[in-house]
Amino acid sequence: MGPAASLDLNDVVDGQKIRAATIVFFIVATLLLVSDGFDISVMGYVGPELVKAWHIAPAQLVPAFSAGIVGLMFGGPVLGLLGDRYGRKRVIIAGLCAFGAVSLATMAARNITDLVVLRFITGVGLGGVIPNVVALVAEVTPRRVRGRLIVIITMGVPLGIALPGLVAAALVPRFGWPVLLLVGGILPLGMALVSMFLLPESIKYLMERGDRDAEVRRLARHLRPDLSITDTTRFTLPAAVRSGRHGSPRQLFHGDFAAVTPLLWISNAANQMANFFALTWLPMLLQATGATTAQAGVGASLFSLGGLTGGLVLLFIIDRVGVVPLVILFVLGAPLVAAMGVPLMSPTLHGVIIAGAGLCVTGINLGLTAFLGISYPTTIRSMGAGWAQAAGRVGALAAPVLGGVMLGMHLPIQQLLLAPAAAMVVGAVSCASLAWLCRRRFGGPHLDQFSTIAFAERPLAAASDISVA
Repeated sequence: MGPAASLDLNDVVDGQKIRAATIVFFIVATLLLVSDGFDISVMGYVGPELVKAWHIAPAQLVPAFSAGIVGLMFGGPVLGLLGDRYGRKRVIIAGLCAFGAVSLATMAARNITDLVVLRFITGVGLGGVIPNVVALVAEVTPRRVRGRLIVIITMGVPLGIALPGLVAAALVPRFGWPVLLLVGGILPLGMALVSMFLLPESIKYLMERGDRDAEVRRLARHLRPDLSITDTTRFTLPAAVRSGRHGSPRQLFHGDFAAVTPLLWISNAANQMANFFALTWLPMLLQATGATTAQAGVGASLFSLGGLTGGLVLLFIIDRVGVVPLVILFVLGAPLVAAMGVPLMSPTLHGVIIAGAGLCVTGINLGLTAFLGISYPTTIRSMGAGWAQAAGRVGALAAPVLGGVMLGMHLPIQQLLLAPAAAMVVGAVSCASLAWLCRRRFGGPHLDQFSTIAFAERPLAAASDISVA
């Protein structure tokens, strides 16, 4: 093939084949989210050990649980915005280093005040990783498999969430609770080092910047070795939605996004309330029914392992049927979440219910994260994902707070799970509204078409033909 005079960058990305280098990239991206998931859930396993070691009531841990979620709420939009401005890769590495180092420092915590401060800082770093990883993957993968591949890498989150339970079962009885934080610090710091060498920057982000031409050419040649790309090849992109040089939060509510963004936020908040309720209180609930630390760790891990099954199911259908499976998972998940607290059932049946609830709750989380990566255009993608994640953390924040209030009312710990079950009902209504909106607008349930409409409906005055020579 002769040298190309002009190439559409979307065609360059969408026409690539899955090669060995692509697989390495996805392994790295998945491991990034494994380390993120581990630190998100680790306090749910540290908490019961602190109750015993520090001789405190479970309700006294609520400020520490809440501080981490507040940090996530802050880190998502702020580091998402920074990712749109300064690059996905830089912010991912910074977030990994931040929460990895602070996780190690948390091993030295001596009281609740220490935990509150350290978990807030940890949460800030954690909050910036998921939106930037998802945005990066969305911008370097072909559209035909984009949703499927985002689901694959986001399966790293429930896998990471499941790991503390297994670490708790294997190592805490021997080494004590600090070993959980040791593993939680080493994982992200190791992945930050790996990312420096193996993680690429987003080619679409680089082209939006317009001042890193050599890197755009290099990445384009890496993605499409079948094309003849020279130093004089010109790349084009559809005009993007933006105000000035960078995206503005106002654009999250422009046009169709005025309805899409709030519905995504409500769906995320409902899902994250159910998710964090399980992460925060399930290990303690299991120990309250007589399980040992090891048994509670393994039992609670079934929730996340069930979620991996939900992710596998979504792999085969998300690119074809869009948001509809999430509505079904919300509806099925509500009674299963409530049933996790039903007493006097056999361990086998209890395990099946926990895994089924995890399949629904974590499956929804995976699907929503994938949709955040494809629903917004490039210039506001990390910010859009970050704000939606932050909205989700509002629901997550309600989990430990509401749980603490219910414990303060001296309700049986098993009844705590009625609250996240109610949240799942709210999520079902919100997600069904998204499906209806997509069908009315496009005749189908595919959210990614909103980003295409965004490009088409607000053309940029600046040239949409951008030279990288």
